[in-house]
Amino acid sequence: MAAKGGRPVPAYPANYAPGGLRLELDVCFESRSDGAYHLPDDPVVSGTCGTWLFSFSNHDHDLHAGAVITLVRFDCQFAFELNTTRPLGRDYCTLESASGAQLSLRAGRGSVNLFSVVVEEGVFRQGDSCTVRLGDRRQGSVGSEVFWTATTGQFLVAVDATGKGSFTGTRQNPVDFRVVAHPEPRLLRLLGPTCAAVGEEFAVHLGVFDRNRNPVDSPVGEITFDAPAGVRGLPPSCRLSAAEGGLRTIGGISIDKPGAYRIGVSGAAGSFYGNPIVVSDAPSSYVYWGDVHAHAWGDSTMHLMHLRSEKLDPLQRHRQGRDIGRFDFACPASMSMDPERREEIWEAYREACASMDEPGVYVPFLAYEAHPEAGDRQMIFRDFTDEPKPPDMRLPMGELDDFYGHRDDVLLQVHIGGAPPRWDLYRPERERLLEVCSGFGCAEWLLQKALQLGYRPSVCGASDLHLGFMGGPRAVETFRGRFGQKYPMNQRDSSYGTGPLTAIFASHLDRNQLWEAIQTGQTYATSGARIYLQVTCNGQRAGGEIQLGDEGLTVDMRIHACASIRRVDVIVGAFRVHSWAIARPDQLDFSESLTLEREQLPGEWLYVRVEQVDGEYAWSTPVWFEKPAAAASGDLPAWNDEEEVVSRGDEGKGKAAGFLPELMRYLEIEEEIDRFRDIAPMEVAQLSVGRCAVFHCRWGEEEYPMTIRWFFEFEIPKIRFDLGWRDYGAFDENDLGPVLMKKYG
Repeated sequence: MAAKGGRPVPAYPANYAPGGLRLELDVCFESRSDGAYHLPDDPVVSGTCGTWLFSFSNHDHDLHAGAVITLVRFDCQFAFELNTTRPLGRDYCTLESASGAQLSLRAGRGSVNLFSVVVEEGVFRQGDSCTVRLGDRRQGSVGSEVFWTATTGQFLVAVDATGKGSFTGTRQNPVDFRVVAHPEPRLLRLLGPTCAAVGEEFAVHLGVFDRNRNPVDSPVGEITFDAPAGVRGLPPSCRLSAAEGGLRTIGGISIDKPGAYRIGVSGAAGSFYGNPIVVSDAPSSYVYWGDVHAHAWGDSTMHLMHLRSEKLDPLQRHRQGRDIGRFDFACPASMSMDPERREEIWEAYREACASMDEPGVYVPFLAYEAHPEAGDRQMIFRDFTDEPKPPDMRLPMGELDDFYGHRDDVLLQVHIGGAPPRWDLYRPERERLLEVCSGFGCAEWLLQKALQLGYRPSVCGASDLHLGFMGGPRAVETFRGRFGQKYPMNQRDSSYGTGPLTAIFASHLDRNQLWEAIQTGQTYATSGARIYLQVTCNGQRAGGEIQLGDEGLTVDMRIHACASIRRVDVIVGAFRVHSWAIARPDQLDFSESLTLEREQLPGEWLYVRVEQVDGEYAWSTPVWFEKPAAAASGDLPAWNDEEEVVSRGDEGKGKAAGFLPELMRYLEIEEEIDRFRDIAPMEVAQLSVGRCAVFHCRWGEEEYPMTIRWFFEFEIPKIRFDLGWRDYGAFDENDLGPVLMKKYG
């Protein structure tokens, strides 16, 4: 029951039963710019700002004091925290009543039980009505935002007539909820293979995406291609119909000379270049791309992937990865498998793998996410045919390790999602695949921690996808960042949802080759860009152990980037032993050889970090060697040394300063503004995810260096916080997060 001022007993899932009550719900979204949309007939547009109106009409029996009306939501998201006390804040909620009863609105953290209306006194009679406004803009709030187009959600109305915590559904349930892409293209993406042989035919995948990086679902005007000399079979232009959903695959292309090629593409969204295609006479290996940590149907905790909708079905997730992302492999998985439906869910994923398995074209892997107390793991299985259903998703880490940890055909992938690994609680013997970047952001600190504990993982990047499209470009995704969840803020900041990728070097595309490559460290990770990164040490590709001779270590790097390279760092142990800060604004290719004497190696591992000017990163899997006894760090900077970043110039500062009033207003309304000190505009940056104003500040009493990115191109601007002057993941979340949350949270 509902305590005075508190939230009622949750209706769903434990206290809800379907029913036939005649309490009707009318849902309308009032857009700030283009009118009203009525559910379920009208789909709403992704990224749109406005106000949700949820109107309840009682055509059933009277509801007396203590009764509760709850709105349950599936597969859709509205806010980090619904707000009922701050009229200027985002997602401000109000209640209007056409009843003699005294009603109250109970809302807070967004959850499956989105909000409740409680009859406090009197009677909510037959014929009475009330309306909840979510994102009420009438007193100055920016309103609320429509999220991803993968949303095919539902609402249920649940009524507790007695106030005792037992809810019954209405005859109208469910009310459907659909989201479509914005019609304006913002990004053209052309993906080809990263490696190809001279004369070998291949296909490129063209995608047209909106502001939230959803594939557009309206006709697209003429798109033209700018192919370098030597590229054969590509048409000069094309047009996409609405039926193509912003996507087209163009085959029969080849390149007749060795080199690194980038194909230009232009249209209404602007001009862009495809990924580098590295062509050689006889490649010894190819680079294959995929997402090793993403989700589909089968979510029983957050209920964001609760429904087996067309876009979240396991088979459709694989098809999205193959057709939108040009993935060579992927393992979309249930995030929190319903314990009552494990067999049904597991079989759906197994059937999807069987349907999509096509060596040489696409390799699907079976997976699920486990939630032990010592940190989440994505469980990835080499084979799908005979693998039995997994144990309970909350099996303790020690038991999970006993169950799977000894098997060479199962990977317990370490990731940085809701719960990063707690090696202080339990330390598995092996950690063989580790996520250095996800949709939440970059986490090089996690790689460093694993290495310092003696683990030798292959690195991976992964989206931790929830409601986006599998294979979509990196995007600014509201309310999935780390601040507000792992670091103290009132609002959760934005993540870079979708995007991050794992690259695997292998001779050809089949299950066993990919698995063996992961086992032997033939991987690298990127935040989303299809960068070509090859690192060899003493002639051996990174990922293995090098026997050092008297000559020391020679590191050869070959990089073909997707945007201008800003910086290349060589990390040995916990130190940055060499850096190249690229002065040329248009340098896309980088090739260097660095020789380090034994006494110049202050650690037992080496890896390379690449940074592009558009905010994209790449990391190589480390190479390991025996630490020389005489090695010392001297004056070397730490791997995460926070040297001051040089400003982009007065012009850039001036452009960013124009957005400072907006930022300050946001911080005054939504955050504790006194914690942000010495806010300084730096530049307006063109990142892969869109344009933003960049600010530096010092945060908290400790004056931690912080970068703020204000993405101003959205109807409701989005904000991203990162500790440090760069955003590769410089601070240990598990160490620093709890301390700051205890002090400031």
